[in-house]
Amino acid sequence: MPTSRTRPRCAPDRQWTKRLSTGGDDVTLSSLALIRQAARAGDTLRAWRMFEAAGLLDSTQEDALSLRGRLLKDRALKSGGAERAVLFDQAEAAYLEAAGERRATYPLINAATIAFLNGKPDRARELAERTIALLDSGDHEPETSYWLGATRAEAELLLGRVDAGKAALEQAVAGTPAAWEDHAATLRQLRFVLDRMGEPTDILDHLRPPASLHFSGLIGLPAEDEEVRAAIGAALDEIRPGFVFGALAAGADIVVAELAVARGAQLHVVLPTPIDLFREESVVAFGAHWADRFDRLIEAAEAIDTLPDVGPLSEAAIVLGEEISMGLALRRARSLASEAVALRVRRSTDPASVSERVWRDRGLAHHDIVVSRSEARRDHPLAERSRCAILAPAAPFPAGLPLPPGCTPRTVAGQTILCVDALAPAVALALEILRASPGNRIGLDYRVAGPGADIPGEAAELAMLLARAAPPSSIFAACPGALAIELHAADRIFESAGEIVTPLGDIPVSMFPLAAAG
Repeated sequence: MPTSRTRPRCAPDRQWTKRLSTGGDDVTLSSLALIRQAARAGDTLRAWRMFEAAGLLDSTQEDALSLRGRLLKDRALKSGGAERAVLFDQAEAAYLEAAGERRATYPLINAATIAFLNGKPDRARELAERTIALLDSGDHEPETSYWLGATRAEAELLLGRVDAGKAALEQAVAGTPAAWEDHAATLRQLRFVLDRMGEPTDILDHLRPPASLHFSGLIGLPAEDEEVRAAIGAALDEIRPGFVFGALAAGADIVVAELAVARGAQLHVVLPTPIDLFREESVVAFGAHWADRFDRLIEAAEAIDTLPDVGPLSEAAIVLGEEISMGLALRRARSLASEAVALRVRRSTDPASVSERVWRDRGLAHHDIVVSRSEARRDHPLAERSRCAILAPAAPFPAGLPLPPGCTPRTVAGQTILCVDALAPAVALALEILRASPGNRIGLDYRVAGPGADIPGEAAELAMLLARAAPPSSIFAACPGALAIELHAADRIFESAGEIVTPLGDIPVSMFPLAAAG
């Protein structure tokens, strides 16, 4: 089910939109970005196949050569023995070819680190010294101040000057304190170098990007309960989140969001219904004094996601919204190599929610703030709805494959569609289908369904469209449901794959290739 986003997080990369011709090469810049995206997700095999499919193996264009070096390094790190050494040699050669006669620091420092990882310390020191000399000269290709500082830090480490490397990175981070994704990439690399050197890697922990926080809590919290506000503030000061994800119901949600924004955190709002309906049912209904605070937070939010077409507010929609919010927090933390934390304001007698139990069972960090009372209750019951994961295989469903409990096969337009009442077994079933039927493709849609878990016609159509669009041996999952997989499928990584164009509109999707399962 497509999400309705009133303020976009970011524009997805589009394939084949801008080309750069250099030395006879015709290199697609956005396709390079998509390959880097796959590599960052740890999907080394798919990234290499994408690189081959783009016709870049023989490219002499500098960006393509640098990407070739990075992909060869990733492959080497997942190999062993003689193959590992050969791949490292090829990676170093690709970076040095990218450098050529240019006065470029980026390919040179990467070649130095690869030589170090390949057991060639003298070669690594030689290249690191050349990098330092180039930086000191000031006569080098333009680069941001952060990356120049990070390059110096890496070179200093390779030369054994750990304190100098640490100081250089501290200075670089201080100059660009909000460049969190860049910081995360550097820290991953430098921790790896430190580990291979036998040095403690925690000397850089103070430079980690901030935590991502999912928040939830009591509706109808007393508006000016200073004791509760102080407890929430103390928890936020301990967690120090840079990004917070949650709904904005009257009560604890709004208080947490206000205090987090006041501390400089970016607010990402996830609502289980369109804004106007949520404002009426979950904010104004508990006192008009909450409405202005809700409106100010909506205006201040970095991004707002809503679930459209779910009908009246239901417990199923609330749970789905919370799963998506948690998935966003987990995805942000993973992309920044930082921590995901959950904060809930509750009464001592409140049971854990469905999604909260999953979070805790995974051993993820969480904070509870226990309050003695809540002022309000809903004056009408929530609508009867359920959550449903819809799977559509592109090829016939493998005969004899056992179905999990709560899975109902349906036939739609002559095609078998599987409706599963929980997301984790749905993902597991999709992977089993791919293993049993090599080359098959799966479309997955996760949404709120009507009473009796009836599959909406649009949901079945969307799942089939996703299956047809997916690459062989992979799953295409429609957002926002794909984000919930981040919570329920701890050992799976569904990465954003941009959008696909369908008769139902442009659908944001995430992809999981079977090869990444190992």
